[in-house]
Amino acid sequence: MIKKTLVCALIQRRQGRCQLVHQAFNGYASLGQRNWSLRVKAINHWHRAAEEFLSVFRVFPDWVKEELTVFFSVPGGGMGSQIQPFDVFVIQGMGRSRWRVWHQLLSLEHYNKNDFAEPIINEELGSGDMLYIPKGFPHEAISSEAAMSYCLNFWTDNSLRMIRNWTEALSDENHRGIEYAPSPDLLLREDPTEILPQDITALQEMMSQFLLQKRAHLDIWFVQKMSQTSYELPKAPEAEVYSPSQVQTLLQQGHPLHRLMGLRMLHIGNRYFVNGVSLSSDYADAWNILARHRTIEGPMLSHVIQDSCFMAQLTLLINQGYWYFQP
Repeated sequence: MIKKTLVCALIQRRQGRCQLVHQAFNGYASLGQRNWSLRVKAINHWHRAAEEFLSVFRVFPDWVKEELTVFFSVPGGGMGSQIQPFDVFVIQGMGRSRWRVWHQLLSLEHYNKNDFAEPIINEELGSGDMLYIPKGFPHEAISSEAAMSYCLNFWTDNSLRMIRNWTEALSDENHRGIEYAPSPDLLLREDPTEILPQDITALQEMMSQFLLQKRAHLDIWFVQKMSQTSYELPKAPEAEVYSPSQVQTLLQQGHPLHRLMGLRMLHIGNRYFVNGVSLSSDYADAWNILARHRTIEGPMLSHVIQDSCFMAQLTLLINQGYWYFQP
């Protein structure tokens, strides 16, 4: 998976249209008081308060929340007209912004020309207001005053792309398919040039049988894939390389263990993955504690803190920068 870095972009409105400024952002001094906005993607990877804000949405599974994007806009600035390949949940922070949403059946030609019909949503959001925009619905936002808008993007994908990625993973691991072997009665026919519906049914059943046989692989492939984020993870604070005994001592002395912002830890059954790496299923209860909490106190792991094997695995994750003690 190609990891994207933190994306910070300046958007300026000129002659009624928003344009992305392709240059380094060096401050606000030259921008003026109107018609621009600043967009920062995956801010929850880099800002602790943004990560804590996302905890409000843990009523949704961690794996469906893709990223948190924040827009800071001055009057006249905002988000240019766009179509996103994912569902978006908008939360208006400070200030007010007018959001317009068009029907997803709007033709691409009209969209490219900004020749929109009447929007199906045309509302000014104030602080605390929320708006849900499904994938594929064109939308834009213009601020009437200095404003902050937060956009929580939800994971979506295409079935064909997912099948292709999964079957590629099967091929990479040298899984063998089911060989085509039709029953003799399917081969007997008057017209040897004709493909019959039952021929296609037999092929479909063969493929379905193979996919059912590989259900366990699908489970592991999906949780491994979804435990990886689309954006690069930040670096943990500089720290020494720990030994298991040092980690054990620090936890027993009351030093909290912090999880790296943006890190994903998911499981299916007792199989846990962190950032695509499989963990021992022997310690599922302990991994569950680390998965569900951003900060770990020593007593939370009291049942495994004397287990040398677990401590060795936890220490490896700490030395990889996934968890850290505050220096």
